[in-house]
Amino acid sequence: MLEDFRLKVFKAVAENRSFTKAAAVLRITQPAVSQNIAELEKTVGAKLFDRLKGETVLTTEGRVFMEYANRLLAVCSSADNMFTKLPTSTVRISASEEVYNYFISPSVEAFAKVHPEITFERAIFDDADLVITLRPCGSSPFDIPADSIARIRMSVFPTPKTGDLAATREKTSYFDVIYQPTQAFACTRLCRLLQEYLTSF
Repeated sequence: MLEDFRLKVFKAVAENRSFTKAAAVLRITQPAVSQNIAELEKTVGAKLFDRLKGETVLTTEGRVFMEYANRLLAVCSSADNMFTKLPTSTVRISASEEVYNYFISPSVEAFAKVHPEITFERAIFDDADLVITLRPCGSSPFDIPADSIARIRMSVFPTPKTGDLAATREKTSYFDVIYQPTQAFACTRLCRLLQEYLTSF
């Protein structure tokens, strides 16, 4: 829906090292491949391929552009997936009332607006799809469980007591809000979409 078809053509030519083979893979004509590449090179302002005897290879500029093309295609695919309607369901989240109300509910609010067919509710551990833990932040990614789908760093501003000068000088505390899916929920498309959403901003 969102991707530029010229990027798909560019990637097909690069992977197959041939305009003719790329045309066969994409099920379009070879002149259409040539036209898309010519338009892309004009837009980018650089020559992306060298036509050598027997094969087509990326130029230096083409190899650099490939990195951007892969990123753009991945982002477009992610956006397409995000806005595709999901089956109606409820995601049950195990967290304390305070953590759920102050951290979890606001973080999934925008997702729920895009997908009104998905509802979120707080649940007890045994009946949850996601288990939320809140812990002092760690500097290493190894400080979080390997099966977690997201780690969101939150700041907690301590409220100083009236007249307590020491408390007013206290620094902000940071915590990691860790989202751990249950085994059954981890293999669902909804879980993967939530992971992309929670880790993309």
